[in-house]
Amino acid sequence: MARKASLRYDFNWYTPSNLKAMLEGSKDLNREVRKEYSKLRDIARKRLQRLEAAGYTETEAYRRNVNHYPKLKDIKTKSELAQRLSDLSRFIASSQSTVSGIKEREQKVLERLHENQYNFVNESNLKDFGEFMEAYRDQMLDMEYDSGDAAEVYSIVVKHKVDPEKVKEDFEYWLEHIDEALKMRRSKASAGNYERIKKRLDKKLKKGNKRK
Repeated sequence: MARKASLRYDFNWYTPSNLKAMLEGSKDLNREVRKEYSKLRDIARKRLQRLEAAGYTETEAYRRNVNHYPKLKDIKTKSELAQRLSDLSRFIASSQSTVSGIKEREQKVLERLHENQYNFVNESNLKDFGEFMEAYRDQMLDMEYDSGDAAEVYSIVVKHKVDPEKVKEDFEYWLEHIDEALKMRRSKASAGNYERIKKRLDKKLKKGNKRK
């Protein structure tokens, strides 16, 4: 289970407008805002270190928050402090700010993928699969192929142990011939060799055309 958010107050307390009003109010309110910032900054720093150690530096939560929270003494204005603390509260409240929260989400994603028979995706290649699908959406947005076709193409990457970057360079070719590609057996001699795998498929396609 992901760690519970370590926020002392409800979310309305952390809005920039409310925080700025308190900073401009009594000394006690001003002191409380500054105290909360230092507390949450320390929590965030430790969480970011854990994300980095676990290899999650490419996550949106990490990228958006790393190096984003200066020490209190380095914040120049009340408006900046209000905004930084508001950002901090959202990060701390997010399940994606913890390693356990990210792993929990990954497990749910895997369960959904396996329910759809995408058993070739596992914990070790889930990140690569996500990047592969993102590249498909960027490149093939206007094409007739759907995401299921792209996922099947990724199964070719896994089956033949080829570099997914090579496949990304020629998405349309693999999507167009995915049915034939799925029927190909992987040989030890060609495993991992993209050019050889594609050559085998080209040869298979030519034979199929001659029979027609």
